Amino acid sequence: MFNQINEEKIEFTKVEIIVLEQGISDLFESFDKKTLGELTKQKKYEHLKDCVNKQKYLLDMPAGAALKSLKEEGNSIYRQFLNNYGDLIYSRFVVSGDENLLKHRGIYTIVANNELKFCGVCARTFKERFNQHIGSIYAKGCYRDGTSTHCHVNAKITQLLPTSDVHFAIYPMENEKAMNKLKNAIVKRFEPEWNLRYNREIFELSSSF
Repeated sequence: MFNQINEEKIEFTKVEIIVLEQGISDLFESFDKKTLGELTKQKKYEHLKDCVNKQKYLLDMPAGAALKSLKEEGNSIYRQFLNNYGDLIYSRFVVSGDENLLKHRGIYTIVANNELKFCGVCARTFKERFNQHIGSIYAKGCYRDGTSTHCHVNAKITQLLPTSDVHFAIYPMENEKAMNKLKNAIVKRFEPEWNLRYNREIFELSSSF
């Protein structure tokens, strides 16, 4: 895969996705390290304390189970404990490709049916980012202080897997400043759908507070 950026041809290497599990829902429910009451004592959740105090029977329950109970009751307050993408359908996957390249870090893209959907930066190795983070969403990652980008990207990939040819493509780099510069140039040049939507939704969320 080639990208033409500022008259320079950048060659990306394809990395296949191997799906291990699909249709993972209500993942937030698995979080049981804190009760709902304990969670509302943390800075990112303390503004929700008054809302859940009305349901005192939930305060001593594991946070995940309490939020699932609120969801089943049709109480949308549970969504405020999660990030924008914390209650979607996910999959679990690993990648297969050039093992030497996967040990590097750099720029990665997600391509579906030959259309560029997303561009991101790997500050650690590609393999770690894909296998342990994007491809393996964990329960706490679904919460406000979790990893919304990973939830977002995983859910988007999950939506496309049944009907599309989806894969990663990587370009190894070492300098983080150069990585971000190239990523920004790619986003500006090609306007990948998921980058633009993610940035817009983050702005809308921050504007609502």
